Amino acid sequence: MDEAHLHARLMEEARRYDPVENSRSRLASFRDVLLTYRAKAVSYEQIAATLTRSGLRTSPAAVGAFCRRSFTKIEILRERRRLQKGTANGPAATAPSSPGLSAAAPPASAPLPSGRRGPKIARDNY
Repeated sequence: MDEAHLHARLMEEARRYDPVENSRSRLASFRDVLLTYRAKAVSYEQIAATLTRSGLRTSPAAVGAFCRRSFTKIEILRERRRLQKGTANGPAATAPSSPGLSAAAPPASAPLPSGRRGPKIARDNY
């Protein structure tokens, strides 16, 4: 094969390349499911295990990369508030929770049981 023919063939492939088609994640169609899991503070490892058990093979690293790229903290907090409102007024219209996943963590703004703000940092007492 001569160099001109190779160049022409490679150039044609480069022109036909669709970056949207090749960069679309398999997780994109499950965006709402992943957002709900993240709003319930489910870890990337637990999400990946649930998706794998359901037939979608993925890794915790892929789930983490997708979530960091796709969701803002505000969006996750908004969904978390929506879910809390739904459970306060009755059953929420959300996806059923998968077996083996823990219940949602308490909101970060909830006070600790004894009214404390949390552990004190170590002090330099030389």
